[in-house]
Amino acid sequence: MDRSTFSMDALLTIYRDNEVFIGQSQYRLLKQILTDGSINAAAKSLKMSYQHAWHLIDKMNRLSPIPVVIRQKGGKDGGGCSISPYGMKVIESYAMHEIEIIKLLEQTNSELESCFF
Repeated sequence: MDRSTFSMDALLTIYRDNEVFIGQSQYRLLKQILTDGSINAAAKSLKMSYQHAWHLIDKMNRLSPIPVVIRQKGGKDGGGCSISPYGMKVIESYAMHEIEIIKLLEQTNSELESCFF
């Protein structure tokens, strides 16, 4: 019998009222906004359309009790955005729960092999 490896994987998604609040795409976008300082630059870095990035941020802000991203309108100095203190908590919480899931998957994947062989 071939001794191939079995493994499990999972992606973390947090919902609010059955709508996606934050998943992997939103998390990556928020982290990139921290680096780039704008939705447009973050979208380009992630090879995501500005329209899609804007939609993700707008939906998070609508579902959130407090804005996650604060947008500054353009002008002579240009626009931009920043992550609110609440948004930082969202990022930290997502990262913490993702680490917990990764640890659980590592343990489960180790045990999975013994179930099938």
